[in-house]
Amino acid sequence: MPELPEVETIANDLQKRVVDQKILQVKIFLPKIIKGSAKQFVDTLQKNHFTNVRRRAKFLIFTLASGQLMLVHLRMTGQLIYQKRDSNVKDKNKESVVAGGHGEKKDLENLPGKHTHLMITFIDGSQLFYNDLRRFGFLQIIKPENLNQELRNFGQEPLTNDFTLEMFHAMLADRKGKIKTFLLNQKYLVGLGNIYTDEVLFDARVLPDRIIHSLSEQELKKIYLAIKNVLHDAVLHRGTTFNDYRDANGRKGNFLSKLKVYSRSGEKCLRCRQGMIQKKKMAGRGTSYCEHCQV
Repeated sequence: MPELPEVETIANDLQKRVVDQKILQVKIFLPKIIKGSAKQFVDTLQKNHFTNVRRRAKFLIFTLASGQLMLVHLRMTGQLIYQKRDSNVKDKNKESVVAGGHGEKKDLENLPGKHTHLMITFIDGSQLFYNDLRRFGFLQIIKPENLNQELRNFGQEPLTNDFTLEMFHAMLADRKGKIKTFLLNQKYLVGLGNIYTDEVLFDARVLPDRIIHSLSEQELKKIYLAIKNVLHDAVLHRGTTFNDYRDANGRKGNFLSKLKVYSRSGEKCLRCRQGMIQKKKMAGRGTSYCEHCQV
């Protein structure tokens, strides 16, 4: 599933491409991916246009000129693909392609394809496709006053200025359990999925199975700073790619080269050069850490 840096990248890139483009046509090929009435969804979008695209937690929020909002959640395999044909290029394979979320290179060709469930056509001839192999994602039209209710179960955004060290301390007050389990819980802090949680705790030199009340003030500060630094760096590098995530320019995110522990099980630690990167199951996730320099 795309995590905060990947969804942020998608929102930023689509903001530059779909805003202020009148929507001429909307086709839904799989009605069940629309929450609510599919007809109302189409009627709301057609002849309308987007005025803004942003991220909240792992949701993409498209603001419409009419005032409503279109929510998109990619879940496990959802992908937004933007295409604009270059009228000066006859070769179809040289179309300008923009993608985001999960999908392979072949998903960018011959659209709409068998995994395409929605197609939006804009006045300039460009199109936005929603692909989803496993069909877990969804799109939904809501009124802006209902946004907080829809997102009520999601906690603090970690890259905002109001996420302070004091707030982080307050979140952890009287919490039980392991620090990794807490960081993965979207109820408290959003966007820190498995990849970035492992990287944050490595950066802070804290073992992921440490019990929260055992952490010192200094260790809590290190974790807080690592959350800010790792996520900021990941957004700067347009997210992480293994085999399927592509950013909104159809390029693979290049934070992969910055990973220190995730997906490096059995390899020597890049920091201490003494420990080996271990991997075990924790909070239902594969968890990677250095056996020597994380304590």
